Amino acid sequence: MAKAQDHDVLIAGAGIVGASVAWHLAEAGLKVAVADATGPAAAASGASDGAVSVASKKPGVMARLATGSLLYTRELAARGLLGPAYAARPSYVFGAGEDEMAAIDALIAKLAALAGPVRVCADGGPKLLPGAGAGIERLVVLAGEGHMPGHKAVRAYLAHPRITPLWPARINAFAADDSGVEVDLGGKPLRVGVLVAALGTSTPALFPWLPVLPRAGQLIVTDAGPVGALPGSLTAAAYLLAKTEGPGREALPPVVIDPLGTGQFLIGSSREEHADPTRVDFATLRHLLARAAAAYPALAERRVIRAFAGIRAAVSDGLPIVGPMPGSPRVIVATGFEGDGICLSALIGREVAGMVRGASPGAEWAADIAALAPARFDPARQECVA
Repeated sequence: MAKAQDHDVLIAGAGIVGASVAWHLAEAGLKVAVADATGPAAAASGASDGAVSVASKKPGVMARLATGSLLYTRELAARGLLGPAYAARPSYVFGAGEDEMAAIDALIAKLAALAGPVRVCADGGPKLLPGAGAGIERLVVLAGEGHMPGHKAVRAYLAHPRITPLWPARINAFAADDSGVEVDLGGKPLRVGVLVAALGTSTPALFPWLPVLPRAGQLIVTDAGPVGALPGSLTAAAYLLAKTEGPGREALPPVVIDPLGTGQFLIGSSREEHADPTRVDFATLRHLLARAAAAYPALAERRVIRAFAGIRAAVSDGLPIVGPMPGSPRVIVATGFEGDGICLSALIGREVAGMVRGASPGAEWAADIAALAPARFDPARQECVA
């Protein structure tokens, strides 16, 4: 006789991916609980720039999934769920020097091959953007991308009445069997049908064999200026190099300038192999700020009011980990998005919710979702009890 369950599904992690999975399951009528050691959007989802961007994704699997997720995010916004969080806006990619020019050419070719909603509107010099500075030699204007602050999206997803919040609460251990999962939630035992682990940088605490590692990025927040002065994100092509070819490949600071709805700017970002949010690297900040001001001189009039290191969950092979654990189909992981979770959250949430319910990914996404499966790592080292 099957044991009684407290919830159909427990989501471990209240970031944007976990919140999206929870909403999709609750919308399907399941009884869902979400546990988090701190609270909703407390880590990378709350510190992100909010870009729903295809341009910044690696060609191949990530770019295709991002394209699909952007379209689905638009749909959820039109239906009202993400309406208060999502907004369409242009994106600008700039460059200087041979490496960045080649990166821009590769970006244009990638977007053309995708034939999706993101398109190049103009390719020229700094005059394409009012206020652009002498640090820009070439500028590409993109239409079709959007912006969605992580904390707003998480709040929208978790407002579903069938979702039970459990925080602060940390999962100490779990044990899966044929009919469910026993979870030790900080000394409180729970019985659930399925455990979905969307734990970000905390993944190794429960799954030490998965190569999820923390990767930090230096971030700067300015004081407020005129709202709407910069209509969209302004990204150095060096940032694309860092995302597609790995940290250290870029010759110039991989700066991203993101205008916030408050009139402030969020400026980043480096890629550093540590997990310390208090480690502020002033030399790196100076380089980022110098290049940001050269690209958009109005920034020189703003004051820095905060500097910190945002921590992302990265994976050794550069792809997130999504899917059931081998030998334990009642334990599903969705982690390691390294800054791409905002964009991918809608589609990944839908697909993981389908896995929970026993559905296979749609034919359009089956091969790309399969490429993210945890089975690509050594299954012989995997256990079901943490």
